[in-house]
Amino acid sequence: MRSLVSMQPQSQTAAPANEGQASAAERLDALRRMSGALTHDFNNLLGVIVSANERLAAELEEGSEAQRLALLALEAAERGAELLRRTLALGHEPAPQPDPIDCAQAMQAVRRMARQAIAADVRVKVCLPPQPLHCRGDRTGLEMALLNLCLNAGHATPAGGSINVDARQVRLDRSDRLGLTAGDYIALTVRDTGSGMSPEILARAADPLFTTKATGTGLGLSSVRDFAAAAGGALSLWSREGHGTTATLYLPVAEAAQSAAAA
Repeated sequence: MRSLVSMQPQSQTAAPANEGQASAAERLDALRRMSGALTHDFNNLLGVIVSANERLAAELEEGSEAQRLALLALEAAERGAELLRRTLALGHEPAPQPDPIDCAQAMQAVRRMARQAIAADVRVKVCLPPQPLHCRGDRTGLEMALLNLCLNAGHATPAGGSINVDARQVRLDRSDRLGLTAGDYIALTVRDTGSGMSPEILARAADPLFTTKATGTGLGLSSVRDFAAAAGGALSLWSREGHGTTATLYLPVAEAAQSAAAA
């Protein structure tokens, strides 16, 4: 009897359920088309920005502050155009293969962009490694990940506070907490002296769409975590209320032969 009772509603509701699934699929397909169109149009606008800043930088006085800002805007626009190009290529081109990345070069690029986007009364210090360090991953992806971490730190750090970025090579034993196998990694760390997070917020900080900001998207830390995982690494977060936050990206060390070729 129990099985007969349970089967009856399934028979009656099968059609509406299928209709609901079909409707959801249609909405998702429409959203994808709209997203693709918006991405395409925004890419065109970025092309205008890149072209305008190229002309502006060429006409400004060499070495002037105005030219520096124009070149910075050009660099940021080119990074944005590259990210949009990859978005348009999703499903049509293979994902970029991890390549050796010069950590110092990536950190210098992030310093230029972060310094412009973070309040002037917050100190930003980038300690470049004393010796060349190369990790595996995607150069643009690493820069965007570090920039995300720096901007998050900037939002949490009051006037007079500081943000420190550094990189070092470490040897890790097998880590179940990070999900990493034993080996050599580059640890890129962003530390701030901001407000910190409670244990409850810290536990969900990297969850997609989770945010404590009124205008936040909740995608910053989750995208950093996804970038690290795609490169064979991991994101580690430490925070304590009133004592700031430390975010560390662990990325595999590039093979010596690859690093030499990249150099």
